[in-house]
This record gives sequence, structure tokens and C-alpha cells, in this order.
Amino acid sequence: MPYLLRKIRKIRWDAELKKQIAGLMDDECPADCLGDLETANCCLSLWQVGDDQDNLDDIIAALGANCSYISPLDYALIAREQVEEIAELKKTLGQSSHNLANDNWHWDLVGLSTGRLTRLAEVMYDCAERVRIAPKNLEKLVRKALEEKKLDSERVKIKL
Repeated sequence: MPYLLRKIRKIRWDAELKKQIAGLMDDECPADCLGDLETANCCLSLWQVGDDQDNLDDIIAALGANCSYISPLDYALIAREQVEEIAELKKTLGQSSHNLANDNWHWDLVGLSTGRLTRLAEVMYDCAERVRIAPKNLEKLVRKALEEKKLDSERVKIKL
């Protein structure tokens, strides 16, 4: 089963912090989660990760190379089939400095309404695996991708 990846800020999705927010019901997720789901033209950018996750390091390098500086990189990983139940996925060209990732693994979730976006946040809150990549590991992945010429060095934003 393939997965879809979205870069997030892990703290916004922390179940323990939810307990500190007055007024939230047990079946609700914090509104701050929506801050990680910024859309453009009712579309949300996602990256497809293979069943065996063999392309995960390349996608993380692509996202990391787009950052201004080395810091922890958080992402959510959710089963593609769960996302497909919410809205249509459309293959699109990514905008990172990693051309292989852009061409092969970038998708947009299209036709999003506020209701669908909220549903996605709820499904991600309940079901997604949330991971933090330490700065030193992110730097290693970006350096490796640069050495292997997977990244267009002219388009890499991060300063190593």
C-alpha cells in the first residue's frame, strides 16, 4: 500500500497537547493542525511514498533542500487509500530541487473544500504516522542527494 507524505510541524499534532486545550471534544482535532494543510487553488501538495518506502530518503532530501536552514523536519505519513476517500488525487509536477521526486512522486489533492480539508486533518490526526528527522540526519540526506547529483544545486535553498 503506498503512502502520502505531508510536511508538518509535529507539535501541532501532539495528542498530549490536545488534553491541554479547553473545550475540545474527544473526537476533535486541534484547529492548529489546519495550519500545516495550507492550500493553493483548493489543492494540497503531497508526496507519494512507495510500499517499501525506498523513495522516502529522496523525498525528505527534496523537502530539506527547500528549507532556509538545517532544523528538524517533521512529516506525516498516511495510507494513500485513506486520502483518496476524501478527494481526488492528481499527478502534478513538484517544485523542489529534486527533479526525480518532482517528476515521479508529487501529487495534489484537488477540489478541496473546507469540509474536505477538515476531514483530511481529522484522518491525519487519528491515523497518520508522525515522524521527526533530526537536523544532523536531514543534513546527511541532503548532502548525499547533492553528491549523487539528485538535487539541482542551483535550486537548493538550504545552506550547509
